[in-house]
Amino acid sequence: MSNSEENRLDRLESLAETTLTELREIRLGLQEIKLGLQETNQGLKETRAIANSNAKSIEALTNSLAESKKEWEKDRRGLYQLLGQLTRSMSDFYEVQSDFYNRFDKIEERESRMVEILDRYLPPENPVNS
Repeated sequence: MSNSEENRLDRLESLAETTLTELREIRLGLQEIKLGLQETNQGLKETRAIANSNAKSIEALTNSLAESKKEWEKDRRGLYQLLGQLTRSMSDFYEVQSDFYNRFDKIEERESRMVEILDRYLPPENPVNS
């Protein structure tokens, strides 16, 4: 072999070694990328699980809120009904109270009239005999 052929072989060998080294580095980089992708996939699975859990929680809270709102509306209607009954009861009470005072006033008038009538028809009491 000639010197130039040896140089050429040396350069080819050097180039092959450099290429192999670079390929090893690329392979290591690809392995790191693969590990990173696996971690990313695992993170995506966990994120998806959290998102699904959150969606279920939001749905449950929405349903709970809707039920609470229905109960609140029912309680509110009941409260208005009770207030209506209370108002009617108060009205009835004041009407009875007014009737009582009117009758009471009439009793006083009747008593006064009866006393007048009795005074007119009965002789006055003798204070000496009492």
